[in-house]
Amino acid sequence: MSISLRIILIAVSVLTVLFMISKIRKTKLQIEYAIFWLGFSVLLLVFSIFPQIAMWMSDICGIESPANFIFLFVIFILLINQFNMTIKLSNAESRTAGIIQETAIREKMKKDEKCD
Repeated sequence: MSISLRIILIAVSVLTVLFMISKIRKTKLQIEYAIFWLGFSVLLLVFSIFPQIAMWMSDICGIESPANFIFLFVIFILLINQFNMTIKLSNAESRTAGIIQETAIREKMKKDEKCD
């Protein structure tokens, strides 16, 4: 793995950690989401400090370059995160639709009671 890629990974990891800490302090980010990003940053930091891990894992996976392994790994982790977010969004939309329907039924019942 090239030294420039290692420096970029270290910089991105440190910047991500600092950004997450600032968002947590401003209460703009829930802890569960921050934990994901902090863990993700730590993984990138580990790969950049110990490139032998990326080399070993790329050999196991049959990937020619450790840099390609890291890019593939990052894409895979982000896809998993995106899938989890899609599930949470779908659940939130279902709950919202249920609440809207329930509220509409209650308002209709109140309106009908006033008319009687």
